[in-house]
Amino acid sequence: MTRPYSEDIRDRVLARADLGETVRSIAQALWISASCISKWKSLRQQTAGVTPGKIGGQKKEDFVRRPC
Repeated sequence: MTRPYSEDIRDRVLARADLGETVRSIAQALWISASCISKWKSLRQQTAGVTPGKIGGQKKEDFVRRPC
C-alpha cells in the first residue's frame, strides 16, 4: 500500500483550486489523480481539514470471547 500525500501537498493543491484552476489542470500539472483532488475538496468541506486518515492498526473485535 502506498503512503498518503503530505498535508503540504494537499494544501498546495487546494490553494490552486481556490484560485479557480480546474481539477484536471491541477492533476495534470502535479501528477495527481483528479479524483484524489475531488476527494480532498470534499474532505475539507466536511471536516474543515485535509489530514490523512489512519492506515492499518489492530481491528476491534465485534464480539466478546467467552470461555467454554
